[in-house]
Amino acid sequence: MPHPTPTATPEAPPLPLRGEGMGAAGHPPEPRPGPEPGPRSATSATPPHQVPPGQARVRQGQARDGVALILATLLLATPSTAQIIPTGTPAADILLSQAIAEHRIFLTCSALDPATHRQITENWQRDVTAAATLLKTHNTPPEAFAAFTTAARPENLIPAEDTPWAEVKGLCDTHPDWLQTYFEFNFTLLDIKLPQAFQ
Repeated sequence: MPHPTPTATPEAPPLPLRGEGMGAAGHPPEPRPGPEPGPRSATSATPPHQVPPGQARVRQGQARDGVALILATLLLATPSTAQIIPTGTPAADILLSQAIAEHRIFLTCSALDPATHRQITENWQRDVTAAATLLKTHNTPPEAFAAFTTAARPENLIPAEDTPWAEVKGLCDTHPDWLQTYFEFNFTLLDIKLPQAFQ
């Protein structure tokens, strides 16, 4: 089935549908060749696979710091009714919070490109459905289950309509490689990672 091509970046390949094109053992396929989509920062002039090992370690440390900042932003920006309540499995709690924080960026920064935004939303909803099924099978407390599914709703992950444009732009400016990150599957895939948290 053909996939929609993002209208704002016609030279970019279409976003992958979750569940299609997955390799052996459910691993994502290799990154697509071609020009990198989306804006590029001065720190991303070289693709990640060509970064010298010393610099890669620095970037991984920066990524961990970035995740901490995202999680802090998530807790501040998410309505109290949509905050994550512990599931009883700390590893699962971390994955759920991280996935929500990442998709807050993806869904917010793709909002000006309807085709890209629609595809990210569909992929995220499939991932949330898989996660919800797994949480139910592991007897997650009902309040924790409800809190996750509420927090994961796309409408709860994007800024309110009255949010100043400067705040939205500021979030996306701090993550200039968000689209490349998405294309490379360099984010938390709940349907792959969450089962490991319950082992």
